Amino acid sequence: MAEFSIDLAGRVKNFDLPKNQPLIPLFEAIVNSIYAIEERQLEDSKNGYINIHIVREPQEVVGLDGINKEINEITGFTIVDNGVGLNDSNMKSFLQSDSTYRADKGGKGVGRFSWLKAFSKAEIESVYRDEIDNVWVKRKFDFSLNNLYIDDSLEGIDDVPDNKTCIKLIDYLPTYRKNVSKNAETIAMKIMQHCMIYLMSPKCPIITILDEEKYCINDMFEKIIQREKEAVKIQIGKEEFSLLNTMVQDASLGGSKLFLYANDRMVKPIDLDRQIVDLDKNIFHDKGFYYVGILSGKYLDNNVDMNRTSFDIPENKEEGEISIEDIVTFAKLQVEDYLSDYLSNVRETKNERIKKYIHTNAPQFSHLLKYMPDAINMIKPTLSDTKLDEELYKIKRKFDLELKQTNEEIIDKIDVGTENLDTYKDKFKEQFEKISEANKAALAEYVAHRKIILELLKKGILIKDDGKFNLESYVHNLIYPMRRTSDEIEFESHNLWLIDERLAYCEFISSDVPFDNNPKENRTDILMLDRPVAISDEANNGKEYETIVIFELKRPMRNDYNLADNPIEQLLGYVDKLSTNKVTDKNGRIIRVGNNTQFYLYAVCDLTSSLIKVAEHNDFKETPDRLGMYKYHDKKHAYIEILSFNKIINDAEKRNRILFDKLGI
Repeated sequence: MAEFSIDLAGRVKNFDLPKNQPLIPLFEAIVNSIYAIEERQLEDSKNGYINIHIVREPQEVVGLDGINKEINEITGFTIVDNGVGLNDSNMKSFLQSDSTYRADKGGKGVGRFSWLKAFSKAEIESVYRDEIDNVWVKRKFDFSLNNLYIDDSLEGIDDVPDNKTCIKLIDYLPTYRKNVSKNAETIAMKIMQHCMIYLMSPKCPIITILDEEKYCINDMFEKIIQREKEAVKIQIGKEEFSLLNTMVQDASLGGSKLFLYANDRMVKPIDLDRQIVDLDKNIFHDKGFYYVGILSGKYLDNNVDMNRTSFDIPENKEEGEISIEDIVTFAKLQVEDYLSDYLSNVRETKNERIKKYIHTNAPQFSHLLKYMPDAINMIKPTLSDTKLDEELYKIKRKFDLELKQTNEEIIDKIDVGTENLDTYKDKFKEQFEKISEANKAALAEYVAHRKIILELLKKGILIKDDGKFNLESYVHNLIYPMRRTSDEIEFESHNLWLIDERLAYCEFISSDVPFDNNPKENRTDILMLDRPVAISDEANNGKEYETIVIFELKRPMRNDYNLADNPIEQLLGYVDKLSTNKVTDKNGRIIRVGNNTQFYLYAVCDLTSSLIKVAEHNDFKETPDRLGMYKYHDKKHAYIEILSFNKIINDAEKRNRILFDKLGI
């Protein structure tokens, strides 16, 4: 009976094993087996093997229809090898915490504590030939926190065919059990990734996963891995690193990786998709592999933590000390060089797509191609159009901020004087060029917006799939948001330019707001009040409006008008009501009408047969393009025009055609 030379419970408690790394105990057992086989091969050329049996819950998970719905959870592993065995030297090392017995191989002497961190116990049985007495012996004991003593039995046995050590990791603890994959092939892939350097050795033992199916990790490795013969040397300060470029045909990797190894074991994976912009996950679909770089070096060996789950190296740059950031940055340059052909093709395709998207859909970002190329290059190649637009908008905000800051810096630094002006002449020229490009981009965005609005209007007046036309609210909201006033919305929020550019500059505009702010009162679709003229000193009612514009909008293709019910009568009715000088606007102020107030009345609707009949009855005339009708009502000082949807679209397209042509839309 032997006792640990430490507080075993305390040592296990302090062992740092992240719950998302539940396979670390298995890796430790496998690497111990590799060491044991290497030790035996110093004296014996016997081929080594490591068999890993997956232990699952005994009960089956059965669905209501009697068919198994899922594979059982993994509860443990049994690892069997034909290494040197747990002889006296190895047993002494096992009982000693932080043993230096295998320090030359990077052994920390603490790996077995991970077994008790993740499992209830471990059972060890080792059969080997005793070198002193030259007889076969079997050593057997349990390893758990329930007993600080190792009650190992050592007994002689009859001759056996070969050495055999069996380690059973029993009963996964819940914290780690729920995080381990149930899929045997996935576990095999994780073992392969952890042990890549070992698997490259011609003396590597045959490592096999045994479950319902059998997975030979060596065969998997040779089948899905292509690797360069020579590693690339990387010098960072005084430290030298080695990068082996490999290509892995395994979709489960989920992306290209940089594996940081210490003492031939993988410690830290780095997602290269986040480090190299154009190394997208599509590389697997394009080329049939993910890139995996295996990075190793004495600096990593010497700075891996005791538990081999991380490095005692600062993550970010620190003066005088190499950081993980430094290591990844230097390695990334080599990876980009190795994959340069692929990356250049991806970058070229991406840039063409961005240019096409900007030209076709987002001309407001065109100046970014010239002034923000580095930021454009940092856009991922497979973004959706929506995400691409978001990224371009972020870059535009950055450009605008930098432009503003530079403007302020130039103004702050410059001193009045010809000599100083000459010094800043080039800076001024460059800055004015940027400002000009930014303004062009803003104009392009506005012109593109107009094109979209026109297309929406064209579509909105067509018959729908259900055989009906849109209600008047569709066109109304397109021209001006309903139930809002010019005090409540931004200039860019309406599209009065569809009818006349000048309308946008009226002093006050209300849309679908009732007279006197009373929901029971009549309401104009759009009412515009402009150029108030002072006629008295009264604070509230001392001004009358020189111009009042009223719009009445109707549903497309409406054709049920008569002499009493039509937009012309509605518009003239509003004039009569306003002329009483008793009507107030939304803010409670009288809309004062005088003898010189000029009304402009517009009926926005289709010229259907019933409306033409009403218009002709009221002596309306056709417009020269025959798409509208008009009349001047002398008594009411009102110009009345029927604007058909076709006329609005045709006139708006003519006014904006030069802008559309210049923009290429």
